[in-house]
Amino acid sequence: MSDKRKLIVVWPYRFRDFDWQRFELEYLLPHVEVHVHELIDALTPEFAAAYANQSEHPSVRRFSSLKEWRFEFKKISKDAIVFSHVRPINLKSALICLTTRGSGVKVVGFATGGVPYSDFRLNPDKRDLPKLIKKFLHLVKRSLLTLVMPDQIVVGGSEELARVKRDNPRSTKHVLASSSDFSNCLRIKSVSMERFNSIYLDTGFPSFPRDEIVEKIFEQVSGSDWYPKLGAFFDFVEVSLKTQVKIAIHPKHVGRDHRPIFGDRQTIGGQTSELVAKSEIVLATNSTSISYAVAFVKPLILITSDQIQNGRDQYKASLIANIATETGATIFNIDRTYTEQQLRDAMVIDHAKRESYKRKYLTSRTDDKPNYQVLLDEVINATD
Repeated sequence: MSDKRKLIVVWPYRFRDFDWQRFELEYLLPHVEVHVHELIDALTPEFAAAYANQSEHPSVRRFSSLKEWRFEFKKISKDAIVFSHVRPINLKSALICLTTRGSGVKVVGFATGGVPYSDFRLNPDKRDLPKLIKKFLHLVKRSLLTLVMPDQIVVGGSEELARVKRDNPRSTKHVLASSSDFSNCLRIKSVSMERFNSIYLDTGFPSFPRDEIVEKIFEQVSGSDWYPKLGAFFDFVEVSLKTQVKIAIHPKHVGRDHRPIFGDRQTIGGQTSELVAKSEIVLATNSTSISYAVAFVKPLILITSDQIQNGRDQYKASLIANIATETGATIFNIDRTYTEQQLRDAMVIDHAKRESYKRKYLTSRTDDKPNYQVLLDEVINATD
């Protein structure tokens, strides 16, 4: 048995090899004994349908009930550090947070999303509250939930830091870091890569099940309308810019057959950051992987359609618009026609906006220190 300090990662979703890599756990292994506790089957078993793959790493353990998890957690948590990705949004998740905080060990939360938010609700049928009431509820939540909130929160970007300060007690310590995507880019940046082709950052929209499962939302955009027009737009990009569009598969959907929706176009999973690093152009809707385009200073083209723009569900449309505003990228509607010159004009990068985006959403650091090193220096080996 290892005599290293235990690190318990409490994860509410399906844990994949992608998550092991993006949280840089391999770099922490020489210093701590990693235990990943996956709780999707105990919290939202219906959400499992959104995942086509899972990690089989020996450090990952899956729990089907909170009772089973609490027994194991209490057994191994003495003198451990807990990295908790669970927020107290309902009774079950609040009980998890109460268990981790009640153990008396250091509990670390994470706010490293790396993408602009939308003011629209994911579910348009749920009524939004006035801003004044929401502000009051944030104050009440911050006061009442002190006992279940983490001791420290790892934060990437000024916008995320502002949200953390709004939603957490003043006693919460902020560990300044980067978004997971940006931190991973720091390692790839040092490798010289030859550029090739163009990359579309697929989110599985609208063909595959996604986060909407939890909210019980039905897809408003038709795949039979979206994919043929998307393919035609790719053809236009390829002919105009003498490039070839390849598809970066979303990590949730690696393992699913993408040929029915993308035909003969090459689809590649598990290599999104490397693909963007090598690309000439990045195409996307509202993927969080847009941060790679910013980090690697790549031309970014955002894609929408009439069904997205005119549908009753304006969440996705607002996300695309927010990303365009923040990055300076141009939005192309696949129900419209464009000229080659319009496409070439869209490839001009607004470096001032990119730098602003980087500081607001991707990193709170100026030293390019990767997250694993920040965690080792300021959390794991820190003297409290």
